[in-house]
Amino acid sequence: MLIEKMEKDILLISLLVIFYIWECLYPYFGTFEKKTRHAVRNMGLIALNAVVVNLLLLPLVVFATNTTWGVFRVVSLDGWMELVLTIAIIDLLTYFMHVIFHRFAFLWRFHRMHHSDPEMDVTTGARFHIGEHIISVSVRCAVYAVFAIKIEYLLFYEALFLANVLFHHANISIGEPVDKLYRIFLTSPNMHKVHHSDIQVETDSNYTSLFSIWDRIFGTFRIIENPNNITYGVKGLESEQTIKKMLMTPLKSIDAQ
Repeated sequence: MLIEKMEKDILLISLLVIFYIWECLYPYFGTFEKKTRHAVRNMGLIALNAVVVNLLLLPLVVFATNTTWGVFRVVSLDGWMELVLTIAIIDLLTYFMHVIFHRFAFLWRFHRMHHSDPEMDVTTGARFHIGEHIISVSVRCAVYAVFAIKIEYLLFYEALFLANVLFHHANISIGEPVDKLYRIFLTSPNMHKVHHSDIQVETDSNYTSLFSIWDRIFGTFRIIENPNNITYGVKGLESEQTIKKMLMTPLKSIDAQ
């Protein structure tokens, strides 16, 4: 197996700690208020989600990746070719699901909780509504079963994907010259800062989380000259930042839908 689940979790927790220390020492936005309280709230929600995901959704993933049928069961491929195709398929699926969560009002009600964070940092990278997890994992599992995705390949992809998600959500900068090179291949911090803007045309761009090519192919790539001018969040949800209020976000009516 390329990577075990425990190894993946240890890697991601380690990266979260590293990026958190980095953004404390060298923050991109230096106006961050009450960072500890912000992190505690986000991590509380993340911990709650982890319990639900591991108890209810992980068994579904295991079942979907253990089918005796599916494309990769029928078509015999070299192991590395299957791994590359698996990564491409899941990442393209992730792109389209992200677009759909923005385009459909019902789904946006769940996803906007992630965007409502007014001060994005590395903990924002794992702050999602449990309803979004349930919908997303259910759809993904159908695709996993159709293609007969191997769980070890899935875990390998998730390690790459989530490591980059934590990186580009962190309140850091790698400098525009390096960022420009990085985003040729992968979603960079300056790309994702635009995606978390409270201006809708900017929010509805840069949907990729691992490979930046999908935004370029489908015309959703956007870069602004100075990310320092970005204001994060969703208008109307600025005060909905406690764990209870975040969980209730899908039920809240606001003018900016």
